[in-house]
Amino acid sequence: MHINFGFVFLVFGINVLYLTINTLRLIFQNKGLIWIAPFFGMVEISLYTIGLNYVLNRLAEPIYLVAYALGFGIGIASGMLIDRWLAIGYVIVQIIIPQGEENTDKKTLVHLLRDAGYGVTEFDGIGRTGARMVLEVLVPRKDEKTIYALVLAFNPHAFMLSLEPTNFNGGFWVKRIKRRRQIIAERARK
Repeated sequence: MHINFGFVFLVFGINVLYLTINTLRLIFQNKGLIWIAPFFGMVEISLYTIGLNYVLNRLAEPIYLVAYALGFGIGIASGMLIDRWLAIGYVIVQIIIPQGEENTDKKTLVHLLRDAGYGVTEFDGIGRTGARMVLEVLVPRKDEKTIYALVLAFNPHAFMLSLEPTNFNGGFWVKRIKRRRQIIAERARK
């Protein structure tokens, strides 16, 4: 049994690339990017077919299957890392803090977030141990960690979670996005 290590690395590389593109295609598809997702899908299925063909034609040599499986796992991880780096879209960061002990701090936190350019919706809630202040902040995904760090520096016991909206209408961000599009269109005309 002769093993061609160049071919093993080719099978591995094809699968890393295939799964990276697969992960990105799913992200673009979920974000509704109708012109990008199909292109990634075409590249993805081509790589899948080529890689699988190589492995199926060499089933007697399990090292190719191991390379294929290893490429699969690393491809998923690399796709996820690229997704984090791209940070496409928005998240709603929900911040929950005890209302009684930090009532004055809460207003300062709201002003701090608003002064940083974020829209903040605030409302009261009741938790297991008492009154809570709930803040919802819509932020670009690239700013999510910044918001977490800012809030935790302000209140290390804050409970936070992120939700990913698929669509939104009206409010603070829609006005900002429309204004940004107008500025881009004006610059394109010049």
